[in-house]
Amino acid sequence: MVNSEYDIRLLTEDDEADIQDLCERCSDFSELVEGRTPEKGAGHNILFDLPPGKEMKDKYVLGVYKENIMVAVIDIVKDYVLHGEWIIGLLMIDPGERGKGLGRKLHALIKARIMEERGKLLRIGVVEENHRGYNFWREMGYVEANRQKNTYGTKEHTVIVMNLVI
Repeated sequence: MVNSEYDIRLLTEDDEADIQDLCERCSDFSELVEGRTPEKGAGHNILFDLPPGKEMKDKYVLGVYKENIMVAVIDIVKDYVLHGEWIIGLLMIDPGERGKGLGRKLHALIKARIMEERGKLLRIGVVEENHRGYNFWREMGYVEANRQKNTYGTKEHTVIVMNLVI
């Protein structure tokens, strides 16, 4: 728990509608990254999409609830490429909760969890146009490792791959 205001729990397929609702409230993020409003299957995709070579047992999707409404979702995958390397696939926060320190608190929880699991590295990919996200991750101590081209939805991006050694 971040504090008594929030409840954090591991999500299942039963939570797909909550994730979808959050995606629709965060349509600014979808427009930025994919060039479109969230698809009808966005909640399902967050729950079940995996990087190549990974299995569902490696994936954790957490929901952050405030007064029984999902206000953030976190998607993390362990041993992403190497053993001990974790990737944050997504940290999406409701627009009404942004700028209040929730992202920092959630990152601290993610980092603590990964340290408990003896993780050595946290990785995130940030699309170049997401200046606010890039600045947030830099403030959290992440450093740029490389850049790569990737397409999400209808948009091609330069993705800034950032790492945090823990």
